[in-house]
Amino acid sequence: MRRPTISRTQILAALLTATAGLAAAQSLPNGGVQYMQTIQIPGWGATGSRGNANVDLMGYNPVTRMMYLADRTNKGIDVIDTRSNAVVGLIKMPPGSVYGASPTGPNAVLVAINLQQLVVTDGLQSVYVWDLRAPQAQPDVYTFPTSLGTDTDGLDYDPINQTIYVVTDNPPEYMIGINLAYKTIVSQIALPASSDLIRWSSIDGKIYIAAEDGDGNNNNAAAGVYAYDPATGPSGPVTLVSKVGPPCPGHGINIDPISNIAVMGCFGGTGDTGDVAVNLSTGTVLKTFTDAGGTDAVVFNPNLRRFYVAAGLNTATTSGCPKSAPGPFGQTTPILGIADATGASGAVTLDGVVCTGGGHIAGVDPITNVIYVPVSQYPEDPTSSTSGTNGVLAFRDTTPPAQAPVSTASATLKGIGTSVATGTVQFNLVGRKIRVTASPASLPSGSVAAWLTVPTTVTDEWAACAVNPTNLSAVCNEDLIGDPLLGGTVTLSVDSGQGGVAAARGTVSGH
Repeated sequence: MRRPTISRTQILAALLTATAGLAAAQSLPNGGVQYMQTIQIPGWGATGSRGNANVDLMGYNPVTRMMYLADRTNKGIDVIDTRSNAVVGLIKMPPGSVYGASPTGPNAVLVAINLQQLVVTDGLQSVYVWDLRAPQAQPDVYTFPTSLGTDTDGLDYDPINQTIYVVTDNPPEYMIGINLAYKTIVSQIALPASSDLIRWSSIDGKIYIAAEDGDGNNNNAAAGVYAYDPATGPSGPVTLVSKVGPPCPGHGINIDPISNIAVMGCFGGTGDTGDVAVNLSTGTVLKTFTDAGGTDAVVFNPNLRRFYVAAGLNTATTSGCPKSAPGPFGQTTPILGIADATGASGAVTLDGVVCTGGGHIAGVDPITNVIYVPVSQYPEDPTSSTSGTNGVLAFRDTTPPAQAPVSTASATLKGIGTSVATGTVQFNLVGRKIRVTASPASLPSGSVAAWLTVPTTVTDEWAACAVNPTNLSAVCNEDLIGDPLLGGTVTLSVDSGQGGVAAARGTVSGH
């Protein structure tokens, strides 16, 4: 990151007293993560009441610094300003998108950064897209037939082709691609098992799928990590990357864009021993985190190169955190696990945990390194479900950034497949921001648009390029929000009017 505006020393001094009691109760270290506050959500009932704090995924917009929470209790999307940690609004789901006292959605929520579009799955058969750049009373709606399955659930955005991919996790299971720039459904990929959450990788442009195989057909036999490469076509295939064992029904998944290692959250299989770290290049299971399991969402902070696992149904007792009151899953020990990806030779280690409450979701603001965890009760109480408070817990990760601020860096682009596109991408500190400049040449014939996808300390950022179609060259000039990740992969995409494709890639190096 550029220059912190908040003193880490001041934060620690202010929080040590408030967190001393919780820290003393823990058997495992907190990994430098400190509780800050609980954000109250309007409309949530008293702790312990039916329907209280019924939520799903979170999505972050680094352009506006807003965090979005899929709030089933309020049947909409809560908007939290991460600069003030206050709720500033609620985007209501359209009529008919959710139903009953316990709606199935909204499920996933994500912001396509370059297009500034908010994408939401409703847990039924539709995807809703709001344009955040202008007031929009009603979103664009994409509704799928039952032949593509039901329960629209996890999603992720591929900035190379500007396509959002969404899974349906009730039979027949599919992953469906919607090109947000052209506003059309472009792919329908049959999945080998029911899947919960997915993640796009900037390293190879593939979509990685955490398969839970939870539809009862195979008793988790097909659980593991699968991959889909958009370059293979609109219908797949989907290939097995790693069969994770003991049985690990996959839920959350996220990827370190430097080492190509994923952490997958596990929950619900006989013989589960905890979340896992998988080398996506080899399919090797590198680590099983026996101290953290019962996990749904997994989020990654590229600024610190840390994974945060929302282990709300954790049953390991090694943390020393308080157990919940008895519930549908018995008594659990909810925690947020902190896994570090900066180890030598790609080692991923569990640096610690913090005690949370009833909940299964996390979100992160990598600009301030604050993690958000919605809970139904905090702190937990093994004898009562009404003794704490509900809301969104805010924790600050006080560990130093994984890399020093970048002054200058570069990447040499080399063509992919039949493409012979070339060029050098330059990153230079100008004022307080990193400026990206490039002049790629030898673009594929017919190219009318081009852009760069750059993994940074904030997110996968997008830099537009102006194309000269007469000589198939381009000029790129944009400012980044974060710093380029040294060791990350920059991708040049081109569009001939039918959607983006990857034309060249290069690895970032510099200082």
